[in-house]
Amino acid sequence: MKITFQVSLYPIAQQNFKPPIDDFIKQLRDDGIDATVYETSTIGTADSSLVFDSLKKAYESAARKGDAVMVLTVVNGAPSKDELENLNR
Repeated sequence: MKITFQVSLYPIAQQNFKPPIDDFIKQLRDDGIDATVYETSTIGTADSSLVFDSLKKAYESAARKGDAVMVLTVVNGAPSKDELENLNR
């Protein structure tokens, strides 16, 4: 099943918080997820099994570097970026 998700990673009490976030996003992209990064979250679309497997790897990797909070929203009926662009034409 194809899903759209929004995820935010918040490293806790880490002086250098950017590398865990960058590594988290890189893991998603390396796994083939189409992810768009925004200021406070990342939105992506892919098959649900790919998304959840990739998020698990990415979160566990980030958590090994220090405490972190991950906030996730998932929807299975959202239009893709291309579909939204076509609707707005």
